[in-house]
Amino acid sequence: MARDRMLEKAKGLVGPCACGRMHGLKTREIYIGRELEERLAFYAMDLAGGGRALAVFDRNTYAALGERVLSALQAGCGGADALLLQGEEIHADSRSVGNILLHVTDETRLLVAVGSGTINDSCRYVAHRLGLPYLVAGTAPSMDGYASSVSPVLVDGLKLTVEAVAPTAVLLDPGVLARAPKPMLAAGLGDMLGKHIALLDWSLAAQNIGESFCQPIASLMEEAVALCEESAGQLPKGDEGAVAALGRGLCLSGLAMQLMGNSRPASGGEHHISHFLELKQMQRGEKPTLHGDKVGVATLYMIEFYHRLYEKRRPLRPVDLSAWKTRLQEGYGPAAEGFLRLSPLERGESTPLQQQYERYLEGFDAFRERAEALYAKREEYCGLLLACQGPVEPEQLGVSKQDMKQAMLCAFLLRPRYASLRMAFYFGWLEEIVDEIFA
Repeated sequence: MARDRMLEKAKGLVGPCACGRMHGLKTREIYIGRELEERLAFYAMDLAGGGRALAVFDRNTYAALGERVLSALQAGCGGADALLLQGEEIHADSRSVGNILLHVTDETRLLVAVGSGTINDSCRYVAHRLGLPYLVAGTAPSMDGYASSVSPVLVDGLKLTVEAVAPTAVLLDPGVLARAPKPMLAAGLGDMLGKHIALLDWSLAAQNIGESFCQPIASLMEEAVALCEESAGQLPKGDEGAVAALGRGLCLSGLAMQLMGNSRPASGGEHHISHFLELKQMQRGEKPTLHGDKVGVATLYMIEFYHRLYEKRRPLRPVDLSAWKTRLQEGYGPAAEGFLRLSPLERGESTPLQQQYERYLEGFDAFRERAEALYAKREEYCGLLLACQGPVEPEQLGVSKQDMKQAMLCAFLLRPRYASLRMAFYFGWLEEIVDEIFA
């Protein structure tokens, strides 16, 4: 599959599928090129007409693209308003969402997110709530949410994935992406490497509890990851072709989520660990590190986890839910009760535990082969991240190994989603395997 045809391949998956789902795709274009203003003006005219567009920036993204975006919007529709989100630390939370809502007027017909993670997540949610179309003008290849249809939003101390709307188009200028700080390139690469774990976790859920699994979407994600890995060695040089490939891979990841209707193809245990570490950093009043950085480090640890999960066949062991509830309350602090309500330990899965275990054993050899193939590339991934000035150890994230250990023990509670960490918990192995990793 040629690189420039991967969007067409995604569009080819729209409609009823053998996996039992009806796949949909709202994004019409992933544009990566120099004529960003021309494409932005075209969509502004098409979507806003005589109405106004509201473009949302932060200080850095305005410096990167502000004048170009506003000029293009003025040329394409009835006028453009700019909202500059203030503050050193901006999150997709009630403050950012509320600020955007307050700046939407009766004449606003289009939202334009100018930036990457936080701005995109906030605009996507507001666009969904108000029924507005929205576009993305990206400034850094640092995360895979550009083309997603869901938003991780901080609500009352809980990081929740909420329904949102996908952008009509994602517009990226490789020259702008290449000028992003190298650590942001490493974050984007870390986010993409995490897809290896997400796909393993998704396959595990399909095998053990019969969760809906779509092989064509999984294959699309695998191609997106391969696209990024092929050119990752050129990222430290700021090579525009390599940066464009990373941007394309990140967007394709978002398309896979759109097609599936959730984040399952792109998010597994590695993302749960990242969100737990972010929660702890925020509770301590610390500046959270980049999402993709945490995902990259968590991926390296999850590769080790899968290696040990399939290193030997372990018997089912009883789980003391009461003792674990106490541990989780200590780990999550004031957010504990909220997550325990969302994902009660007593609920488990509809598939009986013994049946899950038998299916795990049936697929043991096939999963061990996949886990070991990934384990063999762990050092290569470390080298790629380090070359981009990215972190590979918890301390480089500003957290301790004890924090990482706690994350691996507690992160399964973050989402009521079947994955390897959750399976190991209910099988009675989670603490044993994590202890082995940190011995």
